[in-house]
Amino acid sequence: MSSYAITGASKGIGREFVRQLAANTANTVLAIVRDPESPDISEFAFKYSNVHLIKGDATDPKSLLEAASAAAAITGGTLDVLIHNSNAIDLASTPLNPSQLPFDAEGLRVIFDKPFSTAIYGGIWTTNAFLPLIEKGAQKKIVHISSAMAESQLIKKSGVSYAVPYSVAKAGMNVQVAKYAVELAPKGIKVLALSPGWVDTWEGEKPPEVLQAHEAMLKQFQAVQPDLKGQISSEESVRKCLQVIERLDAETSGLLLSQHGNATRWL
Repeated sequence: MSSYAITGASKGIGREFVRQLAANTANTVLAIVRDPESPDISEFAFKYSNVHLIKGDATDPKSLLEAASAAAAITGGTLDVLIHNSNAIDLASTPLNPSQLPFDAEGLRVIFDKPFSTAIYGGIWTTNAFLPLIEKGAQKKIVHISSAMAESQLIKKSGVSYAVPYSVAKAGMNVQVAKYAVELAPKGIKVLALSPGWVDTWEGEKPPEVLQAHEAMLKQFQAVQPDLKGQISSEESVRKCLQVIERLDAETSGLLLSQHGNATRWL
């Protein structure tokens, strides 16, 4: 029997983590969401008796402490695996290259605020809030969902010069993961930055501009991986990610790994 807590669990990859983990009735799955009443996630509470919806906002430290307290009441004060999946980006600035970013302090802070609030600040607050539970868990694993868009070799080979705030935030997340791994190693806690791949999380019909953007990205990514056909599903991504998490040990703690479990193939 294992216990898992997933932030950002109301949609996309987070919701798929909940679904796949809940399929094993021996697991206790804690879905940390801003709105437990959201229809995107509340259905799981009815479908799976081992899923517990907990109110928590990764950008609000007080909210995370309350979420950790609620989680402890359910699990008896322990937690095996924490998956920090929360993510937010400023879509309007995503197409911009570094030289095109706003040349004023307020404008620049606004577009960096969303990814930093979830990846950097939220990563620290989430980890620290749930750390007392992890210390008492059996597996003692903390996983931050990152991105290969923060990997310098992929950036160079693909020529992806946009998505700057998102990529910078994920790069900061990767450094924090390495720092946590070093600090927590004496306690037997393993910490990992995990890239889920190029995942299709879009819900509903994609507008033409999104399809065009994805087509352009595919050509760039094929410069890195010529056999790439397109995005993978959330189901495939999470299935592979869970295999990587299962194999996480002291040797790989502190690294950024792909859904394939290595640091060489990212897509």
